[in-house]
Amino acid sequence: MRRRICLVGAALSVCPLAFIAGPATAASAKSNSPVHTVACSTKTSISVANGQNDVLPPVSQGQEYGSAHCGGGLGGGVETDSFKVPLSGDTIAKYTIYLNAGTVHGTYDLTPTSGSLNFLETTWTGTLKVLGGTGAYKGATGTGTLACKTLDGIHTTCTDKLKLKSV
Repeated sequence: MRRRICLVGAALSVCPLAFIAGPATAASAKSNSPVHTVACSTKTSISVANGQNDVLPPVSQGQEYGSAHCGGGLGGGVETDSFKVPLSGDTIAKYTIYLNAGTVHGTYDLTPTSGSLNFLETTWTGTLKVLGGTGAYKGATGTGTLACKTLDGIHTTCTDKLKLKSV
């Protein structure tokens, strides 16, 4: 099974996701504003569920929390996401990235590309959507790709490449 312990990546990666070209751009953007390409990296871990003492992979649903670092002057922050792994095997999640100038939120879908027999070491690729934000990122939208990896089924690193636009 797989799950994204990412970007954030979530995804941050993703992460997914301090992705706008900066507070000044977000604040002055128009509906025909240019698209900004931003790369982010995330490192997340699955949170221990209420009433549990530990996390035993593979995990089919849960919460992730970790760091996010983005280019484009966005800097670092924190990503949190809520994920599920349905029968398709994809990891489907909703994420939020918290940055100094505001938040960015959206969804991602990761598909496993390789994994070991014990399902712990896994890689994924996928897509993400930026559906909105707050503060300097209010009205942000966009799409992107994620590449994620875990060695233990609990800690995940992701690289996100986003194309963002502010409204």
